[in-house]
Amino acid sequence: MNTRFLESFLLVAELGSFRATAERLHVTQAAISNRIASLEQELGARVFDRGPGELRLTPVGLRLISYGERMLELQQDMLQLGRTDQNLLGRVRIGAIESIVHTWLVPFMQHLQQSYPGIELQLSSESTERLHRSLRDGDVDIALQTDQMIGDGIVSTACLPMTMGWVGPAEAPDKLDNNLRLILSQPTITLSRGSQPYLVLKDLYRRAGMPLVKVHCVSSIAAIVRLVRCGFGNALIPLPPVRQEIESGDLRIISSDHALPLQGLVVSYLENRASDAIRFVAELACQESDRFMRSLQVPFAAA
Repeated sequence: MNTRFLESFLLVAELGSFRATAERLHVTQAAISNRIASLEQELGARVFDRGPGELRLTPVGLRLISYGERMLELQQDMLQLGRTDQNLLGRVRIGAIESIVHTWLVPFMQHLQQSYPGIELQLSSESTERLHRSLRDGDVDIALQTDQMIGDGIVSTACLPMTMGWVGPAEAPDKLDNNLRLILSQPTITLSRGSQPYLVLKDLYRRAGMPLVKVHCVSSIAAIVRLVRCGFGNALIPLPPVRQEIESGDLRIISSDHALPLQGLVVSYLENRASDAIRFVAELACQESDRFMRSLQVPFAAA
């Protein structure tokens, strides 16, 4: 939709006159009439009722005012972004948990490097606990992790969470489905100690009244996938990072009769150390995470 048509429409609505609008915009009255006619043709409805000596907004025209104002505001914001992003310079060190690295982070970083060449990106992958220390110690600028960070000067934004679930090899027997005690009696693989999946698994053993045995903590999701495929055990992990393996049939989801909590995602940085580039990347990271999660279907997205 041509924004000049919207601009002319809003000014006509404000001034109540085609002629006054033409004078304000330094064009002919015929040009304004043509713009309004083109807008009405595109909408498929009239925006003004033209009577003798009177110009009134139609119901469609009344509704169009708010939409038109918002569209012009968005246009200005977009143009401003184009001007300011040229000044985004500097190094941004991103620390991320494994489940983020294996979902949307790499394409996101590729997009940043192509669109904002003035930003130099560095990536490290660590557990949430270590990322908290790394952020406070100044070893990373942005932490993509699972828990809210509390403290002076810490900015933390919660994003949409990931689903957690049990996965086993393709040939995992059906008798495991909805049988938590049987699942827990077999070797189990999860992420590193202190991670949300590990804490959930620990609580499941406690609730089942079973000792925490035959549990293997592995920090690499790629390694977990390989271990599960080889029949080394079943795994309790976030599901989106292994979506491809599940959809290809290399792994299968084992149904659980116990509701599992969601794994959170929090984007954190230190305000007093943050450059414009760090704030910008942190904001975009949360938006990209939410966009990715909304694109998923059950069982990979929260119902």
